[in-house]
Parts: sequence; C-alpha cells; structure tokens
Amino acid sequence: MASEPSRVAYDKFWGPLLLLCAAVPVRLDGESYPWQLVVRPGLPLTVKAWLAALPLAGVVAVVAGLSGARGRGRHLANFLAGVLCLALPIALPAIWTAFPEASPARLPLGDIGSVGWVMLLSLLAIYAGSGMRIVRPAQVPGQAVGALGALLLGVFAFLPSEGSEQSFALARILRMPEWNTRWRELLPFVLFGSAATLGTLNLIRSRLEVPVAKLTRVLLIAGLLAWLAVPFLSDGGTLGAHLPQAWGALHLLAPLFLALDGAIGCVAVTITRSSE
Repeated sequence: MASEPSRVAYDKFWGPLLLLCAAVPVRLDGESYPWQLVVRPGLPLTVKAWLAALPLAGVVAVVAGLSGARGRGRHLANFLAGVLCLALPIALPAIWTAFPEASPARLPLGDIGSVGWVMLLSLLAIYAGSGMRIVRPAQVPGQAVGALGALLLGVFAFLPSEGSEQSFALARILRMPEWNTRWRELLPFVLFGSAATLGTLNLIRSRLEVPVAKLTRVLLIAGLLAWLAVPFLSDGGTLGAHLPQAWGALHLLAPLFLALDGAIGCVAVTITRSSE
C-alpha cells in the first residue's frame, strides 16, 4: 500500500492557492496588489497582518506537504494555519470592513437558497469521509461518514421541494435535454451528483478505494468552483468587475478547506493512534 505522504496531498493543493493570495490583486486598478496594500498608509495593522497571514499559511502547508511528514503533526500544523486565517476576521471586524469581498455573506452561491442545510452537510460528510479513507483507508469511520453523507444526500435531493411537487434532483434531471442552454445551471448538479454516486463506494474495500476517494473529493471541489462561477458566467461581466468576488472567495475558501482537511487528517490519525 502507498505510504501516507504519497496519498495525502491536500496541503500541496491548498498551499499554492494560499500562496496565490500574495499575487492576486483585489482590483485591476494597478494599486491593489497585496504588497501594495501591506505598505499602504492608513490601512489598519490588523488588516495588514491578515493579508500577510494567508501566504504564510500557504508556506506552512507547502512545507508540510513536501516534507514527507507522517502522523498528526502535519495535519495539526495545516489545521492551525487555516484556523488562524479564518479567526482573524472574526476576532477583528476591521478586516471584513476593509475587504467585505472576503466575508462569507458575499459569496456568489447562486441558487444555494434552494438547497437545504441537510444536503449541504451531506456534501461535507462525503468530503470528510473520503478524506479519512485517503489518510487511513482501513478505518471504519471514514467508510461510515462518507456513505452516510451520500445516502442522506440521495434521500433529501429526491424529496419534493417546498411549494413544488418536484424534488431538487428530479427538476434538474428533467432539464438535462436542454443542456446546451442550461449547462451553467446543470454543471454543478452533475458534478455533485457524480461525487455522491462515487461516495456510496466508501462502503466497498478494494484496491481502488484511495483513487475513488480522491476522485470523489475532486468532483466535490469542482462542483463548488462551478457553483461559485455560475454568477460570473451568467451576466457577461468583465474580469475587472468579477475580480473582487473571486479574490474574496479565494481568501475565504483556501484557508477554510486547508483547516477542514487538516482536521480530517488529524482525527483520522488520532483514531488509530498510529502512523501506518
């Protein structure tokens, strides 16, 4: 079986994205690059500290990923780095005041209001269960969490929506013949549905269990990115108009998923109390 460092690569993905935070400007005005913001007079020191914290968290993640470290220390370092970046705006409201684009309330989630919290939590359970299968393939909790999430998602996706006789999933399946004109709406559904289908395989032990778990997580991330991109693609706006939202989503989601994956890895290792 492959060693843990070769299986676990989330920090090698989220780390570079966090490093990207040091290079992406908030706006295309020539004065909004991070290094320009850090030295801008009048910007609160706490805001500057937050701007510097994200690429530093990226450095921690990249070093942890490339070091080949095993056990909970690697995952704990990633978790703490991600949590620090998330906690700063909560503890210091001046950050979201200066950059409201990075607030969760500003995420362009499209029709997320039509999806219940149970379905969102089910997607999270699939993601977490698949992560545990990658870190510790033999663990029963990883199988149970991922499979339970897939089961709940399937059940609630096909329950009739409030005020409608059709379910969330059925309504989109019936629109599939109109893919050419509705692909922006249907693409996230297809990606999430594919991830849920693969998530049911968490109950099966096989040589492909780790690749299947990795593909499940890739589809979930792709579905989230597609969901976030729908408002960008729908109104035909320019890159300059959408860049602040993309900047804010990057500064929120990259540390969030780094912390989430770090927590998943740390829990999976702690359960077994070993470094297999």
